Amino acid sequence: MNTNRFSLCALALVCFAGMLVVLLPLASSAQDLKLPYGVTDRVAPESDALGTKFGGFTAYPALGVSAAYDDNILAQENNAEDDARFIIDPSLAYESNWSRNKLSLGAFVSQALYADYTAQDRTNWGVGGSGQLDVRESTNITALLGYQALTEQRGGIDSPDPNEAVNVPPINYDQLQAALAINHRVDQLSLSAGGQFQQLEYEDSQTYRDRDVWQGTAQAGFEFSPGYSAFARGVYNDRNFDNLSLPLPSPPAPVGTRLSQDSQGYNVAVGISSELTNLISGEAYIGYLDQDYEQFEDVDGVSFGVDLEWEATRMTTVRLTGSRQVVDATMPGVGGIFYAIGGIGVDHELTPEILLNADFSYYNGDYVGSTREDQGYRASAGVDYRLNRTVHLSLLYNFDDRDSNAAGQSFTRNQVTFGVRLQQ
Repeated sequence: MNTNRFSLCALALVCFAGMLVVLLPLASSAQDLKLPYGVTDRVAPESDALGTKFGGFTAYPALGVSAAYDDNILAQENNAEDDARFIIDPSLAYESNWSRNKLSLGAFVSQALYADYTAQDRTNWGVGGSGQLDVRESTNITALLGYQALTEQRGGIDSPDPNEAVNVPPINYDQLQAALAINHRVDQLSLSAGGQFQQLEYEDSQTYRDRDVWQGTAQAGFEFSPGYSAFARGVYNDRNFDNLSLPLPSPPAPVGTRLSQDSQGYNVAVGISSELTNLISGEAYIGYLDQDYEQFEDVDGVSFGVDLEWEATRMTTVRLTGSRQVVDATMPGVGGIFYAIGGIGVDHELTPEILLNADFSYYNGDYVGSTREDQGYRASAGVDYRLNRTVHLSLLYNFDDRDSNAAGQSFTRNQVTFGVRLQQ
């Protein structure tokens, strides 16, 4: 294990120990198995939105309009190109008002238009739904289904080589999601099981990334006191690529040699959770994962996850997030990236109308099977101003800095966005 890997493992253990110290005195109930982030999460209404009632449902229409300046639109190390863009983002959420069971539907369209480099224009859209069936007081079934047509963000850890011209359009892909989970509680014991399916299909030049991802999860939790729970979780996944990977580098492999990027993996973890709404909510876990690539080097090691929210005062909320997982690579000769990220964010209500926010995160990507390693940080600061329930104004600054030992993969990027959100 190299020094960076050892440092990450040690950091994970220290962070988890710290979470134990914070959460052990707290009260909580065991959490249900979470569904993946989907369309209904993206279009979820703001807390002050009233919506329009239709029988047992409430509709929440919204329209976002923003203008942004980006000094490195392609996330390149050299010859950075800057541009301004205009984004229009209408959406609709439709949520049930039932005393039992839940149903949420949502749809969105997001179009970005660039001032100079119009080849970078993009249109994303999606439709989906999620729901919960309360079979009995101690048992529920949750489900999610959604389809999205999306554009890959520049500068991602798994993005292809960024050294391209401004007349080359961004990468588009389609994502189909489906998930189902069953949660059951017996006294202090909670049991959960679930499955997820994700299908990714990319445009012509990226079809080697098309894949189906299946995932099964089993979880058991125990509530030691009214406010504290511990859990054990096991996850198995199967990643089936439709096509072969990018050609291997030559030498040692002959030019044009391609391999399958199919893999199977598991992640076992133990953790703690808290659901105190007026203090700390969320979960923290630590475990071990192994992703076995059929024709590339395996990825294995310590895994961790943190997703906590602390209401430090009536006006201030602190958010702590982090994870370590395996991301499928797009670099020739590499199957997976061991990707770790940790961050902290603060929301502060300066007045009832003005909300300040700031976020900072650090990440590390180890391209297993090669010498490449990326690390970097992201920082942002913003202000939201609520003129009233209907009109929200926002100003946001984002800074990205990535340092890579691979040629042409480092970059810095500044973005400033001013937006208006209209909602009912």
